Amino acid sequence: MTRGVSDHPDFDQHLRRMTAIVARACPLLDVVFRCAEPTYATEGDLLTGEGSRKNGGRWNPPSSFATVYTAFSDATALAEAKANHLYYGLDPAEALPRVIVAVNIKLAKVLDLTDGMVRKTLAVSATRMRDDDWRALNRRGAESLTQAIGRAAYHSSLEALIVPACDGGMNLVWFPGNLRGSSKATIRNASKLR
Repeated sequence: MTRGVSDHPDFDQHLRRMTAIVARACPLLDVVFRCAEPTYATEGDLLTGEGSRKNGGRWNPPSSFATVYTAFSDATALAEAKANHLYYGLDPAEALPRVIVAVNIKLAKVLDLTDGMVRKTLAVSATRMRDDDWRALNRRGAESLTQAIGRAAYHSSLEALIVPACDGGMNLVWFPGNLRGSSKATIRNASKLR
């Protein structure tokens, strides 16, 4: 059982399937974007994943493991930052101001959940992942489908997942505790942060 929520009922199946597909993980060398509130837009805070470890997110349950949420475009990063406000029917302008940083990423074990063959092996559809209401499930004390998949990826020693974004783009979520060897993430122009 994860602290804070009860385990997804199919977690053991997700873990078995994830373990079976880990060999399909590939390296990734790219630039991704992170969007954060100004309070947390520091070199020391941006890439720790501590906020999501405590509070959870779509791909990790609350009180679990550090997860850094990034996007492959700056527009998608901003859309994801506003998504929480939109979910609760709040004015998305209230999500601002935000700081967006570019992050150079070099990872060795990344699994692409936007790949249909990967989803088929995991027995999960893009629609089920997109429609997973993780916030509502967490409020009821339950782990969501996407959180169970993220937890299975984390326990399978994957470094990151490529996942669908709220605006039709793609996100990269990575697990700082699983980075090994030469894998790293570096903020571009970090000296400009306070």
